[in-house]
Amino acid sequence: MRRNIGLAVPLAALALLTACGGYTQDTCTLIDTPAGFRVAVHPELANSVADATLTACWDGTCRKRTLQLDTWPKEPATPGNPVMTTESATATEPPAARAPQNPEPSLPWPGFVVIRDLPSSKPIQVTLVFKNQRGATVLDRQISTTTPQPTYSNGRNCSPDGSQVRLTVTREGTLIPR
Repeated sequence: MRRNIGLAVPLAALALLTACGGYTQDTCTLIDTPAGFRVAVHPELANSVADATLTACWDGTCRKRTLQLDTWPKEPATPGNPVMTTESATATEPPAARAPQNPEPSLPWPGFVVIRDLPSSKPIQVTLVFKNQRGATVLDRQISTTTPQPTYSNGRNCSPDGSQVRLTVTREGTLIPR
């Protein structure tokens, strides 16, 4: 019996120490979010674009980057096609009624342009130009003032990461900051 008590005391002390000094929610890691623009384009418009550029200007300097758009699948999303959807169909919702779900893309990210020195909380001017297969301009839109916001991949208690701007381009070609 003495043997069991002898082990129980150190084990209880160890459990108490680990409970007090364990993992916290405020742990900051080396994970970082890149600075840049996330651009969501309506699928019909995105599928007609062969070349896309984004130009960002602030403090008298402009940075022009090529934008790789998401190419949406031509076939409908179905429960049997897991690449195109992350959800299973329900009895009340037929597969054809659901919007396609694309997994997070890997590098280079479709719909994302990296601009490492994008300022945080400073107004910038953004221009998007889309061209079709023949080289004709199908979209040339500009937002005169949009403000990048810092991102926090480790939470608000850690240092901010790269600043980002989110833009949406509608089917009609309207450019909307989000």
